[in-house]
Amino acid sequence: MLAELSVHNLVIVQQALLQPGEGLVVISGETGAGKSLLLDAIDLVSGSRIRAGLVGRWGDSATVSAVFQVDDARAARIAADVQVPITDGQVILRRRITAAGRSQAWINDVPVTALLLRAAADLLIDLHTQHEPIRLANPAVQVDLLDAYAGQLEVAHAYRALHARVQQVAREVEALDGSERDGVKELDYLAFQLKAFETLAPVPGELAALELRHRLLSSAGTWRDHAAQAAEQLADNDQAMITTLGRLVRRIEGAPEPRLAAAAVAMRQALEHLRDAAAHCQEAAEAIDTDPAALATIEERIDRWNDLLRKHGPTEVDAFSAWEAIARRVAELNGLTERRSILVAALSEASAQRQEFGQRLAAERSAAFVRLAETVHTHLAELGMPKARIHLRDEPLDQPTASGVRRQEFLVRTNPGQEPGTIRDIASGGEAARLMLSLSATLAAVDHIPLLVFDEVDSGVGGRLGAVIGAKLARLALGRTVLVVTHTPQVAAFGLHHYAVRKHQGDDQTVVGVEPLVGAARQAEIADMLGGGAAATIQANELLAQAVQTPAERKATRRPAAR
Repeated sequence: MLAELSVHNLVIVQQALLQPGEGLVVISGETGAGKSLLLDAIDLVSGSRIRAGLVGRWGDSATVSAVFQVDDARAARIAADVQVPITDGQVILRRRITAAGRSQAWINDVPVTALLLRAAADLLIDLHTQHEPIRLANPAVQVDLLDAYAGQLEVAHAYRALHARVQQVAREVEALDGSERDGVKELDYLAFQLKAFETLAPVPGELAALELRHRLLSSAGTWRDHAAQAAEQLADNDQAMITTLGRLVRRIEGAPEPRLAAAAVAMRQALEHLRDAAAHCQEAAEAIDTDPAALATIEERIDRWNDLLRKHGPTEVDAFSAWEAIARRVAELNGLTERRSILVAALSEASAQRQEFGQRLAAERSAAFVRLAETVHTHLAELGMPKARIHLRDEPLDQPTASGVRRQEFLVRTNPGQEPGTIRDIASGGEAARLMLSLSATLAAVDHIPLLVFDEVDSGVGGRLGAVIGAKLARLALGRTVLVVTHTPQVAAFGLHHYAVRKHQGDDQTVVGVEPLVGAARQAEIADMLGGGAAATIQANELLAQAVQTPAERKATRRPAAR
C-alpha cells in the first residue's frame, strides 16, 4: 500500500502531503483545481520522462517522494531487480528535478537511475490515466496475471527457466561456432609450432651439453695436435721431461744432505704426476674425433634449439612452458567438435522441453481466459458497458519468447461492429478506465500491485453507475491503496480517505493545496459535489451511510483512519 506521498514545489503545488494507507483514497476538487498535478507527481516518482515547467517558484528544484509498505515477496523481488536492500517491507521512491532539466532518483536513499526507478515503480504502481501507458496493456503482464489466475505459476516458472536455458546454450553454440572458425587458423599455427617441438624432442639441460661438445669438435684437430705434442714432450724421447727428471732424481736420491733428500722426494712425486699427464694427453690424442658429419649434426641441433628460444624463450624453462601450453591448447581446439556436439544435443533437449511446457502453458491460458472474460464481461455490464467484450489473440510465434511459444494478448471491442484492438488502441478516458477497473477487479486475487490509480473512471456516468464504480473500487482497495480522481459524489462516498485539491489565487501567485477531509468537512465536500444546499447535504449523508454499509467498507472502517 501507499503509506505516504509528499510533493514539494511541483508547478503550483508548494507543499502537499498525503498519508492514505490501505483502502480507497478519493481525490476531489473543482475542474482546473490541480488534481492532475498529483497524478503528475506519481508519474514522476515512477521514473517517467521529465518535461519543462515542472519546477515551481519556491526553489530551484521539485521533489516527489512515495513511501510504500509491501509484503516480503514483493520486497525481495524489488531488491533483486534494482539491487537495493529493502528492510521491514518499506520501499521509498524519491525523485528530484531541477529547473535546468536534470533529474536525480533514489530508492531507500540509494541513488539510482531513472530506469531502475521505473523498474521498482512497475512493481508498485498501476497508473490508469489518459496519457500514461497502462500496465495491463503490456502483453507480458497480461500472460503473467493469466498464469496466476489459471494457477499455473509453477509451469510458467519452469517454462521461463527452460527458455533461459535454451538462450544460454544457444549463445554457447554460437560462440563456439565463432571460436571454431577462428580455431581452425589457430590450430594450424599451433600444430606447426607443436611439430617443431616434437621433431626436436628437446631434453632439459641438453643445450649446454651440445654447446660444450660443439666447442670441442669445432677445434678437434688443434686439440689433438696439442695433446700429441704434449705427450711426446713429456715422455716419448730422450729429451722428454719424464726422462730428464728421472735422471735428476736418481742422481740426488740417497744424498746425505737432508735438503737434497727432501728435493729428491718432491721430484719423485712430480715425476709421477708427469707420467699421469702424459698418459692423459696420449689418450686424448687418440680419442678426439674430427668427424665433420658429427659436427654438422650438432650444429644443426643447436640451431633448432636457438630457433625455439627465439620464439618461446629466452630460457629453456620458458621454452618448455610454451611447449606445454601449446600442447594443452591444441587438445582444447581438437575438442571443439566434441564440445559442440554435446551442446547441440543439450540445446535440442532444452528446446523440446520448452516447447512442451510452452504448449501446455498456452492451453491453460486459453482455458483460463474463458473464465476470466466471463467475469470481466459481468463487471463491464455493471459499469454501463454491456456490449463491450474482451478476446484473446492466440497466434503462433516464429520464435518462442520469455512469455511463451504463442502470441497471446488481450484484445478489446468496446462497441458492436468494431474490430477488436489492443488495450492501447481502445478509446481513452472513462471507457478505458472502466475496462481497466473491470480487469483489475477480476484479477484482484492474483494481482497484488500495492497502488492502483484511476483517473476519469466515472467520466460520463450517472449516479447509479457512480455507486457501482465506487463499490467496485472499495472492494478492489482491500489490502492495497486505490487512488481515484473523481467528480462523482457517489464514487467519493465510498472513499475510506478523502483529499480535496484547492486552488488559492492571490494577486501575484497561485498555490494549490491538498486538504484531508474527515467528518463534517468531508460531508460538506460531497454535498458541494452534489450541487450544494440543504437537499444536497441530506443526500450526501445518505450516500455516506449507504457506502459504509458495504462489506468492503465495513472491513475497511475497522482500520485506523488516515491522518
